[in-house]
Amino acid sequence: MGSAYAQTPFRDTAGLTLNGIEWCEENYQLYYFMGNDFFEHHQHSIESRICGNLYNDDLWLYSESDRYQKLIEQSRMYYSLEIQESASEADKGIIDTKPVNIKESPQEITQQQIELEESVVEESNEKEIEIKISEEKQMNDSEGGGCLIATATYDSEMASQVQMLREIRDAQLMNTESGISFMTGFNQFYYSFSPHIADMERNNPIFKEIVKIGITPLLSTLSVMSYAESDSEVIGYGIGVILMNIGMYFVVPITIIFKIKNKQTS
Repeated sequence: MGSAYAQTPFRDTAGLTLNGIEWCEENYQLYYFMGNDFFEHHQHSIESRICGNLYNDDLWLYSESDRYQKLIEQSRMYYSLEIQESASEADKGIIDTKPVNIKESPQEITQQQIELEESVVEESNEKEIEIKISEEKQMNDSEGGGCLIATATYDSEMASQVQMLREIRDAQLMNTESGISFMTGFNQFYYSFSPHIADMERNNPIFKEIVKIGITPLLSTLSVMSYAESDSEVIGYGIGVILMNIGMYFVVPITIIFKIKNKQTS
């Protein structure tokens, strides 16, 4: 069966690529917060639906070294199912934008699912604890990965500004205890409003330009975090970045307003 979708950096003609699996990981926390609204947020893209299937698959919690390869193989099955469902819905004149239900799979594809699940080795109690720790770190990794506002501002997750944020998160923040603690608290706050801001940017080009102007100084100061390599350096550079942004976004504007008022009254 031919593909109904053009290839992208996240998906080839058979299923998700490694970049696509990483994209799923980065958006996992967003799916956790938004539920089925996650698919509407991503305009019901085939990638988001395949990710939704993987999130609800037991294999998502698999943590061995071949995890990515197994997820790529599993994504091919779901990709095939999504195309079959789309063709069936087109014939019936209905549209269901949610991911397919694995129970509705054709028998031969279901057998592939069963065989793949049987290949996952049963873990001991100690290994289960390790998996939970790995899953928690994965969720922490994914929480900051979406970079929703920056992605909407620069029109692509592959934009250099978005890549810089991702690299700072992965290479600096998520490799230190203080960085992980910061990201955990930050993401609870960030995801409470960022999906709405991103949607507003997509619907309003003027608003997007205003956001771009507003976050450019912030991105410039965040670049210094790339030099942090230890807990103490993350804390030190982090405090410096916070102080710089307080100065740029609050102290400088207040000072300018204060001087203007003084000139008007003198």
